[in-house]
Amino acid sequence: MSTLRAVQISKSFGAVAVLDRIDLTVQPGETYALLGPSGCGKSTLLRVMAGFEPADEGRVELAGRVVTRPSPERGMVAQAGTLFPWLPLRDNLAFGPREAGRSDVDEVVAELLQATGLADFADALPRQLSGGMQQRAAIAQVLANGPPVLLLDEPFGALDAQTRLRMHEWLRSVLAARETTTLLVTHDVDEALLLADRLGLLSARPARVVEEIPVPFGGARGRHTLSDPAFVRMKAQILDRVLVA
Repeated sequence: MSTLRAVQISKSFGAVAVLDRIDLTVQPGETYALLGPSGCGKSTLLRVMAGFEPADEGRVELAGRVVTRPSPERGMVAQAGTLFPWLPLRDNLAFGPREAGRSDVDEVVAELLQATGLADFADALPRQLSGGMQQRAAIAQVLANGPPVLLLDEPFGALDAQTRLRMHEWLRSVLAARETTTLLVTHDVDEALLLADRLGLLSARPARVVEEIPVPFGGARGRHTLSDPAFVRMKAQILDRVLVA
């Protein structure tokens, strides 16, 4: 099973300490959201978990094995996405599985185009897609590789509020269907509560996990959840904790 763990991760850039003995565990199939003050090191931690940045101390484990480098097992989606601008959408999604020599490339691409609602745009270039479509496509491009772990670095931060809400509903359904282990970095408390099963609150730099909070709203979350009194209360409590973290 794809349990993802950070064990006593510390990281500095020169004299600036960014991460301080971070411990966290993302359970198989769980979506875990990292929240914290701006500049506290959330994205740095995600890059360490992906294998793009080495930790100064500690280790990252996936299914009990130590992570030492990037791998298709841990698919990462950044805010800007990673689509190749010169390739049509169909070929963007096919790129990873084709490079891996998979024999079911056409089936994988067709399934993801359907799942993302982009089947009618299979031959479009990325610049011909809206912002929300581009982000769906960027996530689908990573999912095409079949990673057991998905790492998301504020993937919807550049979208307007209405599009972001639609993307939250779409992503929850996709992750639930695939039982993907997901680590999400976000500064948006609404986003964290709509997507995550558990939250990790980080302190100001150097970041430490100061609290972990289970999200009690279950799977049927959407725009209607935003007005739920329990949701509003929990959001206010988390905002207070983030401000003093």
